Amino acid sequence: MTSANTGPRLGRPSGESDVYTVLLAIAFLCLLSATIYLAYRAMVMFGGLLPPGGA
Repeated sequence: MTSANTGPRLGRPSGESDVYTVLLAIAFLCLLSATIYLAYRAMVMFGGLLPPGGA
């Protein structure tokens, strides 16, 4: 008599994991490019990364 493994599988298949890795890399690149763009715009508008103080 053979026993069938009916328990849950541990981990994901590697193909599915690769998709999540690519999506994570794309999200990181989008966040990095947005940060660089905002730093550039701050330099153009304010002459520095932070706006001048005072009211």
